[in-house]
Amino acid sequence: MAPLHYTLSADGSPPKTNGKLNPPRIVDIRREKLSISLVDEISKGLNKDGEKTLPTLLLYSAEGLKLFEDITYLDEYYLTNTEIGILEKHSAAMAERVEDGSVVVELGSGNLRKVNIFLRALERLGKRIDYYALDLDLSELQRTLDMVPRDFKNVRFNGLHGTYEDGREWLKSSPEVKDRPRCILWLGSSAGNYTREGAAQFLKAFAGDALRPGKQDYMLVGLDGCKDGPRVYTAYNDPHGYTEKFIMSGLSNANEILGGEYFKLDDWEYVGEWNAEHGRHQAYYVPRKDIRFGGKLDGVNVQKGERVNVEYSYKFDETDARILWEEAGLTEGAEWANENGDYCLHLLQKPSFTFPSKPEQYAAEPTPTMAEWRGLWQSWTAVTLGMIPKDQLLSKPIDLRNPCIFYLGHIATFLDSLIVRATEKEPMAPKHYQEIFLRGIDPDVDNPERCHPHSEIPECWPDLEPILAYQSRVRERVQEFYRKGSAKHQPTAVKRALWIGFEHEAMHLETLLYMLVQSDSTLPPQGAITPDFVSGKTWERRNNAPTGDAWVKIPDMTLDVGLNDPEEPEDERPHFFGWDNEKPMRKNISVSSFIARTHPITNEEYAKYLVANASENIPASWAVKSGVKNGQSNVVDKTHVRTVFGLVPLRLAADWPVMASYDELEGCARWMNSRIPTADEVRAIYQYAEELDATVEKKLTGKIDAVNG
Repeated sequence: MAPLHYTLSADGSPPKTNGKLNPPRIVDIRREKLSISLVDEISKGLNKDGEKTLPTLLLYSAEGLKLFEDITYLDEYYLTNTEIGILEKHSAAMAERVEDGSVVVELGSGNLRKVNIFLRALERLGKRIDYYALDLDLSELQRTLDMVPRDFKNVRFNGLHGTYEDGREWLKSSPEVKDRPRCILWLGSSAGNYTREGAAQFLKAFAGDALRPGKQDYMLVGLDGCKDGPRVYTAYNDPHGYTEKFIMSGLSNANEILGGEYFKLDDWEYVGEWNAEHGRHQAYYVPRKDIRFGGKLDGVNVQKGERVNVEYSYKFDETDARILWEEAGLTEGAEWANENGDYCLHLLQKPSFTFPSKPEQYAAEPTPTMAEWRGLWQSWTAVTLGMIPKDQLLSKPIDLRNPCIFYLGHIATFLDSLIVRATEKEPMAPKHYQEIFLRGIDPDVDNPERCHPHSEIPECWPDLEPILAYQSRVRERVQEFYRKGSAKHQPTAVKRALWIGFEHEAMHLETLLYMLVQSDSTLPPQGAITPDFVSGKTWERRNNAPTGDAWVKIPDMTLDVGLNDPEEPEDERPHFFGWDNEKPMRKNISVSSFIARTHPITNEEYAKYLVANASENIPASWAVKSGVKNGQSNVVDKTHVRTVFGLVPLRLAADWPVMASYDELEGCARWMNSRIPTADEVRAIYQYAEELDATVEKKLTGKIDAVNG
């Protein structure tokens, strides 16, 4: 069915009939009758081995939605009022990040109480928005849209009648949405009704169809991170009995779907409990006597006291949220939280490329896959061609190093030199690139006259176009090694060259960003969400700042550092590869016990160090904004922190880890009566943290050789 939509009037406003706005239209996007599938789900859940279940969807009938709306007005049910508070405080900042002309779809819309705040912010900014409320209950959807205020001029209201899956398919294929930016709203911590794995799978699938990679398409997701057991329990077990009525309405809905009184409500009771181990509230139906079903549920028996789960409400703290986004293939651009920092609205997008954080993913094989190469090349292009203005390619953000354009040629030239060495092929033309791009400048900062041998500096650097053409030819040479789908069959020397070349480009991506953040001309990543530095994250707020006296004792440790990577031509045994300073493995390195602080030196602490020493030698990651008078004594007020999104006042970045040179940090550490840990001590900290954290998936016994160093 083609979606219905407004046709704009000549003045750009929604059409009117007899001077009145047309009522919102509802599009039926259902692909199958929900009741049929729910019958199957009910039967399947009650026939499970182990804990029996009933589908959570049973709770959200027309009656259930009305009962749930009553719950949202209770003081005990903190979720709704907390989310409303965040929206009232930050909706303008959220709306600023939504593109004009966007399609806004709210998943599971029951009423306009919360979303109206967000839509009002869009209206005030004059952004022309098509809003679609998605609901599986038609009568509830009609009731909700009947309450739409008639004073909106820029936001147009519509309804989608269907399930989440129907909405996902509509977003994927509807002409109404094609080539338009979109913002998907998933409020109310609805993700908590899934398992953590299920929430990640849902988001990954939904974003896969609804969001275009690298575009200004967003999801605004609300997550409850409160893990205060008594508070959570009371929210789902209110003393007024509203929650009990809501849960029990699910059994009435099941009877309607099944076509008979299968569940006699007097025979069942609601039991809710907080599960601290899993960080969730769990709701159950518990029979007061043995139940034997017939009819469509013939053969199903439930014993007295046996619990039938109907709803989980998982809580996602900061760590849980980070894992959720990574597993869903999404990146967070901005976050808005309540004062306690335990309820957040996250603005997410689907990136063009990702870098997994788990070793079993990013180092699954000794040789990078072709997909990993493509992701790396996309990121390199995003930085070099998207963040460096063309007229700044000859600039030098760090004066002692080469200009930016050198690095575009250096990466391809170094990679080609590795391939040439491994295959004895001729260097890719033009061969003189090997003379000017092969080695960069690495001067002694204290004495720039002292510098290792490097490529000659030409009087005039090549233009961008021939460098990019050369880069393409080298990349084609790399792809030749993957004609069989992978490079596993290649000689060890070739696989080593591919790994070293891959890691070399990845490392330069990081160092290039460090250079660019020091330039006033650097552009933000194209399409990226601008973070809200004013609201900030929880740990960035002054009232929730990390304490400076948090220390932990690291016990005596024995480490194995590096890896073995034999380079004998005849050694073709599969193994991981490393640089010369990573091999061979050094075993049984003893690290004596020491005490380490649990968080890095912050910008604010470094500022205090400068003030105490009457120093104005700020690190390269800081800047004093033009117009500040000389002699202004307050370092925090006059100083900004450099980011690729521009300068951020230091007072807003006070609790960020300071980015400075080793000598600068060592001086600050001495002032704090401490010191910077050695490399082996840093390894000991990480190893000890891994041993303490029983929740991490990557245990020491499962580590991959390539990342043991």
